[in-house]
Amino acid sequence: MQKTALYDKHVELGATITEFNGWLMPLFYTSITEEHHATRRAVGLFDLCHMGRILVRGTKAFEFLNWLTPARLREARVGQVLYSFLLTDKGTPLDDITIYVGSDWFLLVVNAGNCARALEWLASHAQEYEGVEVRDLSEQIGMMAVQGPRSDAVLQAFCGEKWEPLRYYTFSGETHWDSAGSTLISATGYTGEWGYELFLPAHELVAAWDKVLAAVREQGGQPAGLGARDSLRLEAAMPLYGHELSEEITPLEAGLGKFIDWEKEFLGKQALVAQRDAGIARRLVGLEMQQRGPVPRHGYRVLARDQRSIGLITSGLHSPTLGNNIAMALVKAEETTLGNEVLVEIRGSLYPMIIVKRPFYKRSETQ
Repeated sequence: MQKTALYDKHVELGATITEFNGWLMPLFYTSITEEHHATRRAVGLFDLCHMGRILVRGTKAFEFLNWLTPARLREARVGQVLYSFLLTDKGTPLDDITIYVGSDWFLLVVNAGNCARALEWLASHAQEYEGVEVRDLSEQIGMMAVQGPRSDAVLQAFCGEKWEPLRYYTFSGETHWDSAGSTLISATGYTGEWGYELFLPAHELVAAWDKVLAAVREQGGQPAGLGARDSLRLEAAMPLYGHELSEEITPLEAGLGKFIDWEKEFLGKQALVAQRDAGIARRLVGLEMQQRGPVPRHGYRVLARDQRSIGLITSGLHSPTLGNNIAMALVKAEETTLGNEVLVEIRGSLYPMIIVKRPFYKRSETQ
């Protein structure tokens, strides 16, 4: 079982530790609900060192990634971050990723459970592109997230007078990939709140965590674990690989077609075009339980009112912000009308839920 560079800090803070994709990670420090509310109302600090960080560079790095991902790389500017996928030839994702566009390099952030597979996939295809380097930086560069409406105040305290707020899905920093001195800050996150993700040299990470945490506490925030990270992302209707996306669930079924550049050729395009043109048979929907009841969980059956099976829950929980049970589900396309009632089978009993718009929560633009 792997530990991040911040593991001892989590133990010191009294965190309840859980196993996640081969890593020992904080599930919560005080409570999931308390950390969720702290992030929504003030600011939360998250350890992201379990995520994979992969450098791609070389004279043909653009051509390489432009083929392996459906991202709009041709339109991307240096300093921009793109959300995308590593696709198979069947159009299904091996992972969903973020791509950091540098002057002569790209940094890919991949999910913890998919890092080894993503590295192998990239390295095998890189052999077809002379001079392309694929390098795992996960041990060299650590990662944490500052999320919530008071994130800028925390970054101001951490960075000092030189700090200037970033535009959404952009980054700034200094990169020295051949040493251990690279530092990046990006206006990205996985909570539905305004916030930042910080990339720091591994040997500086513990001291940086202490400094950032002190600033977080000054702003009325606290450290947050994987439990709050999951409840925050689900309220924001953000996909979790293995739930809303997988090698069986395409980006089109997950409602993520806007992230695909249909004007270029890419691996898996033929399969996705065929799916798009034939009509998407399953679609991801949001569900809300408007009365008390048990929480719908991943894999639970979704039925129409006449009790025909129409799909499965992909993620579900009790929403701390809304105060009721919410879920995302992959259901037959003809059963996705907003406002319709469906039934969810939970431990042998049926509970009504309403199809609602996603996301369940959207932050105020004034934050």
